[in-house]
Amino acid sequence: MFDVAALGAGLELLLVDLTPWLVVIPGILVGLVFGAIPGLQISTAMAVFLPMTLYMDFMQAMLFLTAIFTGGAFGSSIPAVLMNIPGTASSVATAFDGFPMAQSGQQNTALGIALASSCIGVMIGYSILLLLIMPISQLVLRVGPAEMAVVVFWGITLIGARAGARLLKGTLSGLFGLLVGTIGYGEAGVPRGTFGSVYLTGGVPVVPAMLGLFAASELFRLANRRYVVADDAGRRVSMRATLAGFRLVVAYPLVLVRGCLIGVFVGALPGVGSSIANLLSYVEAKRTQPDPDSFGKGDPAGIVASESANST
Repeated sequence: MFDVAALGAGLELLLVDLTPWLVVIPGILVGLVFGAIPGLQISTAMAVFLPMTLYMDFMQAMLFLTAIFTGGAFGSSIPAVLMNIPGTASSVATAFDGFPMAQSGQQNTALGIALASSCIGVMIGYSILLLLIMPISQLVLRVGPAEMAVVVFWGITLIGARAGARLLKGTLSGLFGLLVGTIGYGEAGVPRGTFGSVYLTGGVPVVPAMLGLFAASELFRLANRRYVVADDAGRRVSMRATLAGFRLVVAYPLVLVRGCLIGVFVGALPGVGSSIANLLSYVEAKRTQPDPDSFGKGDPAGIVASESANST
């Protein structure tokens, strides 16, 4: 299944010297900042700080970049919970139940649930990858255009399923997004959907699109509100409530494990990643829960499902 000698050599590199671990905390902080600011992607953080790895050895560089990715995965859930604006596409589903919890004064609990689910998801996901990295890599290398087309249409059906009774409306929205994604030059070098405009030849950039779809619309909604949480007592930072969110995650073991598995296997597909994995995990959790109507109204299971699937 995996090379035992290589595993032993890797563990030796990790444990023989604690110096490489000094870059983990700065990496997590960088990821948190970039993930928590809507419009700044995790990939942007890794690209900005990539030149720093030239002055590190192999192990330090790997730990630093991995820490940035891991910190950014949770950092994007902070604005999703507090402002209903996902920091990255991997936390879109987190906002569905995180923001309703914040509006009811449970933002500390929601952030605790998100943090605990993300941490547990990382540990379980990386453990699964350690054991199954060889067969998963061989499977991913066999993925071709037909399989990727299936994944694309699968994602559109997830959007439709998220719409609930408005299945047709949700599916049409997904198809419209697919059409917007085809704007610009294709693989064959032929312009598509540009309508003769030179400004569309490069396609629709992801960051402005996300800011317009999620951030701008929500900011207009919040413009006439002084606070997201109306109650003064509910706006206080409470470590006790955050720790209560940690404990609440344990109440949803099946949702947590299923999210980890979805995050590993869907996230391994090229071009798909955590942006689809968190939505798929959320939809599956909603489908299998005894009270699916509670999703979207502040159900902790929705946060557990999303955050456990977007960290690997």
